[in-house]
Amino acid sequence: MHRNTRFKQVATVTALVGALGAVTAFGVAPLTQVELPPLVSVTEPVLLSLQAPEFFAENTGSFFQSEAIRRGDTIAALISRMGGDDRDFIRFIGKDPVGRKALQIRAGRSVQAEIDTSGRVLRFVYRAGSLEDDSASQGRPGKRLEIVRNGNTFSALEADIPLERSVEMRSATISSSLFAATDAADIPEGVAIKIADIFGGEIDFHRDLRKGDELRVIYETVREADSLEGSDGSRVLAVEFVNDGVRHEAMLFERNGKAEYFSFEGKSLRKAFLRNPLEFSRISSGFSLSRKHPITNDWRAHRGVDFAAPTGTKVRASADGKVVFSGRQNGYGNVVILEHGGRYSTLYAHLSRISTDVRVGTRVSQGDTIGLVGATGWATGPHLHYEMRISGRHVDPMKVALPESKPLVGPDRDRLIAAATSVRAQLAQIDSIKLALFE
Repeated sequence: MHRNTRFKQVATVTALVGALGAVTAFGVAPLTQVELPPLVSVTEPVLLSLQAPEFFAENTGSFFQSEAIRRGDTIAALISRMGGDDRDFIRFIGKDPVGRKALQIRAGRSVQAEIDTSGRVLRFVYRAGSLEDDSASQGRPGKRLEIVRNGNTFSALEADIPLERSVEMRSATISSSLFAATDAADIPEGVAIKIADIFGGEIDFHRDLRKGDELRVIYETVREADSLEGSDGSRVLAVEFVNDGVRHEAMLFERNGKAEYFSFEGKSLRKAFLRNPLEFSRISSGFSLSRKHPITNDWRAHRGVDFAAPTGTKVRASADGKVVFSGRQNGYGNVVILEHGGRYSTLYAHLSRISTDVRVGTRVSQGDTIGLVGATGWATGPHLHYEMRISGRHVDPMKVALPESKPLVGPDRDRLIAAATSVRAQLAQIDSIKLALFE
């Protein structure tokens, strides 16, 4: 299905929502006072059963519970909070190719586990991976991981998860930060992160935001069918951001079979490098030719940027490239160095863990997780130290001009401009149906 056809469908949904949103008057039958019958108390014996199968295991020597994952959680800490103490389970998930996906726990999601009275994990269930990835957006089901103990051994398997999709529209007004506004508007965090990525080359979301800036967005949501968990923002379909009076627009459009974000005039918004190797975090120390070192207390150049983030935060490859170093290196601690086309290279330091498939000689794609934030090497706390070099010379990755993708031309550009007319009208309708109001 062509992207412009998809947006016509979205337009139909928008129009319907708009029509419904316009209905604000309701008829209510008048209430009349009636005489109530006398109060009568009835007492009956009730058999109470606490053995509800969805919450308790059939084995009376174990219990089954659900636990929300907190930011910074490790799998060991999570199991401990659920009452478990099972080193064999931890060792298994560290070695088994399928079970290892249990290490990919994500804050805000939940896990279920059956644990016996001695603290052993008998069964562990978790939706590994994200509903926001390409497989979910292309209609393929997600995966649920299940690990089961059989005596002294474990087995791990994945099963398909049926998914439900919908298209939503929201608007927000900035009062302090992007995330404060999107939280108030009930916009998923994943959508806010994607917006920051889309406009990352044009807007500095740390410094450039102004009170009163306006956001309008159309996005797709994905959720597990029959699940109590909320939906995940899957894909941003179109977005408009007015920053300090300047309007920035983007829409998702396919070129050569691959989806990219373009302006409504056909300019590609995809940069060869992501401005932030983390999903929107705070810069704790910038690029400087003279900075007092927090450990040695002497003055020296800081030829990179430090991003403050909790231990375990995913670190992304800022561009397509090849791994030229993966391991431990003096003050950098655990570090990964990527080479991008010979002229460019990037460095990611102080990692708590390097992804198992990130080895010297392997290739990575922009956005791939290459490791997790930590405090290894010379670090006073968890953060990512990020460097960029061009032709061997250090540059400030936050200020250097980044190469851009080629704009759309010919028939592709004509198709995009035709679709953009409809998309712009849909974005304009968001205000009229008033899906959200913000202070």
